[in-house]
Amino acid sequence: MYLKVSGSTITYPYSVQNLKNENLNTSFPTIITDSLLESFNIYKVEPRSSGYDNDDLKDVTEVTPTLSGSIYIQTYTISDADTETINKRREIKWSEVRSSRDSLLSESDWTQFNDSPISGSTLTDWQTYRQSLRDITNQSDPYDITWPNRPA
Repeated sequence: MYLKVSGSTITYPYSVQNLKNENLNTSFPTIITDSLLESFNIYKVEPRSSGYDNDDLKDVTEVTPTLSGSIYIQTYTISDADTETINKRREIKWSEVRSSRDSLLSESDWTQFNDSPISGSTLTDWQTYRQSLRDITNQSDPYDITWPNRPA
């Protein structure tokens, strides 16, 4: 991940391919060093996490990297998400929860067949587990699901 500085203008993101396309009459070595890139005012950007990867209430937007000493660092702005975006994210998350739940139910279907070797209190434990899985969507927050424990 790179950026290009042209006077007071920064082009980001920028790639080695962009450099080659802008300099068709230049022959570049197979391995392009940072010092060669710098001679074209191309600088590596140090990746950083936004720190808000799992927060459905915030919008994370990557902006032009900032110069810290002699290193450009990936930078983000964090803002409050609007209600429509939050609701859409929650809907997507609920869909993921239901998909996980459905997989767990499918994996335990065998416990309910008539010819299953499970009976008595063990069968009751599996039935309780499966009902708890079905009730997952009664929880209020798809980002904080309490999953039932699978019977032994």
